[in-house]
Amino acid sequence: MQLRWTWRIGRIAGIEVAIHPSWLFTYALFAWWMIVFVQTEQIRLDAAAEIALGLLASLVLFASVVAHEFAHAIVARRLGIPIGNIVLFLFGGVASILREPGTPLDEFKMAAAGPGLSLVLALLFGALYALLHRTPWLWGATFCLLLGVANLGLAVFNLLPMFPSDGGRLLRALLWRIVRSQARATGVAAIISTVIAAGLIFAGVYVAVAQRDPRSLWWVVIGAFLGQAALASARQARVGLALERLKVGDCMERRLIAVSSEASVSAFLGEVVPDLRRTGYPVVSGGRLVGLVSLRDTATIPPALWAGTPVSAVMTPASKASSLSSSMAASEALVELTKTQSHSLPVYEDDVLAGVVSEETIFGALRRRDGVPSA
Repeated sequence: MQLRWTWRIGRIAGIEVAIHPSWLFTYALFAWWMIVFVQTEQIRLDAAAEIALGLLASLVLFASVVAHEFAHAIVARRLGIPIGNIVLFLFGGVASILREPGTPLDEFKMAAAGPGLSLVLALLFGALYALLHRTPWLWGATFCLLLGVANLGLAVFNLLPMFPSDGGRLLRALLWRIVRSQARATGVAAIISTVIAAGLIFAGVYVAVAQRDPRSLWWVVIGAFLGQAALASARQARVGLALERLKVGDCMERRLIAVSSEASVSAFLGEVVPDLRRTGYPVVSGGRLVGLVSLRDTATIPPALWAGTPVSAVMTPASKASSLSSSMAASEALVELTKTQSHSLPVYEDDVLAGVVSEETIFGALRRRDGVPSA
């Protein structure tokens, strides 16, 4: 999830933490809820102590949310999955995972980490409350009670099977293991999530009208947000399923134009790249493949240096380019392109170079075959 207009507040363990302006509303809402809880339960605190309790407990709750997201990020990092940042926003927090997990087990580990930590925090604050509620320090006992209940609610809410939340990802991991297709599992999880989101919206409207409780409209907002996310996931699953069915041999560029490793970037751009549909060119030296070069590889070279820069200086060396088979699924090719940060990769048939594949050739083939838009 990409959120604009975020404020960077620091970096922890190499991961940037930021807040979105919408978080301020949620912070105020939770602070108010905690103050109302104290008043409703007739906990004997003066007005200043109630306000201080609400503001501080709400702040610590969102620190717990950051810890929840860090649990995801740490597990993802140990699994070799790159992490972007962590952002607090209207609906809590989100860790930016830059690549999908490669196996159902990795998905399960990463998704379970956050709710697991929230449950641990709930037990910790619950234990502190059990120790303090028998003492005269009423403020401290109430503080621990609020955070214990809030962290328990955070864990339970995140375990609801609503993709792409934690519970939805756990559901997808289970379905993925059964159907052996991440795209199909995502589609089923998205359908289930949409149904639950619709139920949440209906329940919120019903309670607001029948019981005249406007607070339940928050359910409508959350249901609408999660429902929209589930629908977006369903569209992504459609693309993913099409990629699983498409073979690399059906989307690679078979018309190869070899480029000498000694040719200048100027000569490459001026003489070899009139056809912009070609996104990767084999680079050869002495009749041997030494790398691949594409139009995008030359983007970092200033025009004044084109004539004096050989193609070998901007190409992707063959030793760093994964070799693909034409029988592989296009989804696997995309994973390799992302993992190696390559613009294009060579494709072999019977140990002979048969073509070059890139994101452009893959999604171009999808559009021509199924009318599927690029992801």
